[in-house]
Amino acid sequence: MSDILEPSPPVLPTEPPPVKKKSRWGRYVLYALATLGVLAILLVVAAFYKANKGPVLVKIDETASIDESMTRNYGKYSPEKKGWVYVDENNQPFLVRVIQQARIEAVGASDELYFAVSGTGLGASQSSFYGVFQIRSDGKGGDGLVEISDPHRYDSPVPVTPERVRFEALSENTWAWVIKTQDATNPKQDRVSVNNVMLAPHGDTIAVLANFKASAESDPGDCAQANAEHESWQKQMKQYENLPENASDEDVMSAEALSDNEPRRCERVRWSYTTAPVVSAQPGPLTVSVKGSQYGVPVEGKTWKVMFDSKAFVYNVPAELIPD
Repeated sequence: MSDILEPSPPVLPTEPPPVKKKSRWGRYVLYALATLGVLAILLVVAAFYKANKGPVLVKIDETASIDESMTRNYGKYSPEKKGWVYVDENNQPFLVRVIQQARIEAVGASDELYFAVSGTGLGASQSSFYGVFQIRSDGKGGDGLVEISDPHRYDSPVPVTPERVRFEALSENTWAWVIKTQDATNPKQDRVSVNNVMLAPHGDTIAVLANFKASAESDPGDCAQANAEHESWQKQMKQYENLPENASDEDVMSAEALSDNEPRRCERVRWSYTTAPVVSAQPGPLTVSVKGSQYGVPVEGKTWKVMFDSKAFVYNVPAELIPD
């Protein structure tokens, strides 16, 4: 019988094999890639947050905004006079007050503030003016505001009062003031005419959308006699219609004096208007109608449809409605 041989144990090396050193640059690359990955994730999260957050919607403090604008445009507020005391370039003092204000709030949009002011001459002055203002977001994504305004319009002895201002929507994004201006006070002494001036913000300016008649009144007394005097005046005017170039100074002065003194006739006319319903982003037409009496007889009833020119941003007012 053969002997069973035990397996011999393996011969182990007396020294361990050399260990390969890892490259230090490899670790740096891995660290850099990891850092870039984290930054990319943060940028994506920030962009997503910003996109979902949307622009800052500005809420306007009416009192603070109006006070700041009025002080900047017209000077200091006078508690005693209850208005802002403004001195113009001719050193003429005026008392300026706010006669209309409205804050427009819309869902998902910043506030817009609209207000109108009236300046009345102090002391011996018989002049007055008005101004219109819009305050809105500056559109830069923050809470900054910008003012669009026309602070000085109109020179008349008759101040604009609150009841002479209408503020109404013309379209989905156009609000306008309709301000009645008056040139005299006593129809027994002068022809008193009132006109409608329609204004609205347009870009960075205040645009005049329309200027059309509102009323005319004159009461010289007996209408038949007034008509006869006017007819006589017309006959005299025809004598000066075609003055020769070598006309005497006396004839020229007489013609000018006659032209400046046209006799008044009886007149009591009213033009009323309505705006179209708001149905789109463009203003609709105005409907204007007339009634009353002129030169002693009733005026012929008539209605005009005044269309809006979106390119020029004005209403095409017909000649019959343009103020004299």
